[in-house]
Amino acid sequence: MYQTYDGNFRLPKPPCAPRAIAMGKKKHFTGSLVTGDDEGFALEFESHTEKQVALVMLARRDVVYLENQIPMVWRDRAGKDRTHFFDFRVSLRDGTRILLIVKNSKTAADPGFQMDMRCLASRVRPDVGDRVTLITEKDLNPVEVHNAQLIHSVRQPDPEPDAAIRRVIASTSGPVKISDVVNASGWPGRGFRSVVRLIRTHEIELAEFGMIEPDSIIRRRTH
Repeated sequence: MYQTYDGNFRLPKPPCAPRAIAMGKKKHFTGSLVTGDDEGFALEFESHTEKQVALVMLARRDVVYLENQIPMVWRDRAGKDRTHFFDFRVSLRDGTRILLIVKNSKTAADPGFQMDMRCLASRVRPDVGDRVTLITEKDLNPVEVHNAQLIHSVRQPDPEPDAAIRRVIASTSGPVKISDVVNASGWPGRGFRSVVRLIRTHEIELAEFGMIEPDSIIRRRTH
């Protein structure tokens, strides 16, 4: 739920995926998350790996849009027409659209599944996507997942500490420790969240790959 500046509340926009996901299945992980600015919109998933993939994609600088449950009619190896729903379609800054299939590693290792997916990928039309990528839990970097979850958790702005952190960052001329920026801002605690928010909007970046922590080194983006 999003609170506007005049004190009203707005609910997130409902999922707009072509295929609805049945929630609350027994022995099956399902759920949704709210993404986007302001009230945002709901994005549904039906596995824990799908949730992690969604968060990682949303946190990446080269990703500008994420959709889920993208349908495509295709003809399988037996010549039968089928409809496949890709778990996600990722739109990149350079215009490339990547279709993601998210599966657990055991399913992904099955030879029959691999043959079907290769056949499916060979039949993808340009109006649906540019290429297909298969992702399993083994392809996810735990550090990137941790950072993506943290970045998602601070998506709502906090005007005063956000402005204070921006003023401190504007006065820096090189890499600086997050804790030093937070201390200089005068907003302990909330200032750390503001730093993470600036990483989310790509105004600053980590100087080296690693978990976002108070001791992490950050720098302003110059391009």
